[in-house]
Amino acid sequence: MQSLWMLLASLFFALMAACTKWGAADYGTFTLVFYRSAIGCIAIAAWIIATRREIRTHYLWGHFKRCFIGIGNLALWFWTLGKLPLETGMTLNYTSPLFMALFVVAVSYKKKLPVAWSLIAAIAVGFVGILMVLRPTVSAGQEHIALIGLACGILSTWAYLQVRDLNKLHEPVWRIVFYFTFFGSLFGLLGSFFEPGGISVVPSFRGIAALAGTGLFGLFAQLCLTRAFGAGNLLLTSVLQFSAIAFSAVISAVFFGESIPPVAILGIAVIIAAGSAATLLTKSHMKAIDHK
Repeated sequence: MQSLWMLLASLFFALMAACTKWGAADYGTFTLVFYRSAIGCIAIAAWIIATRREIRTHYLWGHFKRCFIGIGNLALWFWTLGKLPLETGMTLNYTSPLFMALFVVAVSYKKKLPVAWSLIAAIAVGFVGILMVLRPTVSAGQEHIALIGLACGILSTWAYLQVRDLNKLHEPVWRIVFYFTFFGSLFGLLGSFFEPGGISVVPSFRGIAALAGTGLFGLFAQLCLTRAFGAGNLLLTSVLQFSAIAFSAVISAVFFGESIPPVAILGIAVIIAAGSAATLLTKSHMKAIDHK
């Protein structure tokens, strides 16, 4: 079940966020995008060269669309995190599974296919768990920023569908991620010229370690996410995407000494229950298809 790669992706995204919180957050939005992308790009390029794989593609426009949407969304999300409470910014970004559910329902009705309402329900329950863990708030005057944050959820869904399209063209996961990190490096580099200091800021040892962790964990997360959304069940993958919040809460408690209130513990349990139920439902459905 390719969707289960999303669990590993969520763990890596949580570790990436921890590195950002540890030291990389001292940098500007575009500078952070540059380092996150460039470190991953160098790492995967070295692997491509070492294994003598073909980097050329016949679908450059498809890669450009995926990168333009995904990287633009990443920069927009980093910007909203600087304007909104962290919990609110994270919650708005994780509305993506809700929009994915709406997309799947719309396509199912258009093609007159049965709708997997049980998985739709699992996504809704998982999002309730997100609200219990993060407990987002929006202050007066921040409504327009919150709407931009909500747009990040829509753009994330669109980017994942672009990954799906590239997979249907038989583009390998590593090539999709390479072009994503390559274009991300260019985008971050150009944008950094408009930030004070840009990438020329000399980081501390902690900053270097944090940036390296952000880049490498971000790379591993993208590889797993691309595999999950490329070939897995869209709804199941979306439900499992919520597990990043549970991982983040545990990592924050272990490494940053942050307490987890009872309502958040209950929310983590709800997220786990939603993901487990969605996995079992999908597995049961696949067995029924194989039996037929």
